[in-house]
Amino acid sequence: MPKVIWITGASSGFGMAVALKLLQDTDHIVCVSARRAHLLDVLVKKGAHAYPVDVTEGRQLAEVCLSIQKDFGTIDAVLVNAGFGVYGAIEEVPEEAMRRQFEVNVFGAVETIRNVMPTMRAQGAGRIVLTSSSAAHVSSAGMGYYAATKHSIKAIGTALRQEVRELGIEVVMVEPGVVKTAFGQVALDENYMAVEGSAYYNQMQQVKAFMLNALDQAPGVERTRDIMVEALTNQRVKSIYRTTRGSLALNLASKFLPPVLYDAIVKEAIRRMH
Repeated sequence: MPKVIWITGASSGFGMAVALKLLQDTDHIVCVSARRAHLLDVLVKKGAHAYPVDVTEGRQLAEVCLSIQKDFGTIDAVLVNAGFGVYGAIEEVPEEAMRRQFEVNVFGAVETIRNVMPTMRAQGAGRIVLTSSSAAHVSSAGMGYYAATKHSIKAIGTALRQEVRELGIEVVMVEPGVVKTAFGQVALDENYMAVEGSAYYNQMQQVKAFMLNALDQAPGVERTRDIMVEALTNQRVKSIYRTTRGSLALNLASKFLPPVLYDAIVKEAIRRMH
């Protein structure tokens, strides 16, 4: 039986890739949201139903959720995927950009979850899939705020999973490492804060070079996309999926290496790329 699936952050990256795969290979009803409505046109032409929304606007988000339920009767699964990447030194990232990072990645995700919960509780079934990251387990110079948002998603997702399991609702977290998507390229091209002449400038330039090299060598979106589709549609799912080798390695490093050794390894890896 076709499911009603809602995808936020569907205008690029994982969100668009998952929507296209669902539209091509399944008969599920695919509802897509993003802040910039015109970027959803390609999905609408292939059969998706567009519900533009800025996830930081609570009233908009509630209205969209109600509209989907009015149009299709329910929401069976949601991919909580809207994201925003800002990189730079903790001291130097502007307050507005730092706050926007948390408003989209954390508070927007929470409000999406809160809006689908009443329907899922009422029907005694539902699935919430969260786009997390290997950054949920580690951090490094230049990505402190982004990693903090993903640490938050891990904590929220873990608590939510325990809270709603007995209500028939499943929570899945997908944790890719570096994957070649437009999201990463835009973040590094447009949202990388390196203040020339500052105490951090040389280090931030090294970090950016390292991240660009990692992005260049990263796998494509296909494996993570397919796992997200499975997480939304399969009868049985795991609570956490790590979709790249790098995500597993970083997780292990953060757990078992002493902080001094972890810092030294990260610093040397960054230095070698510059």
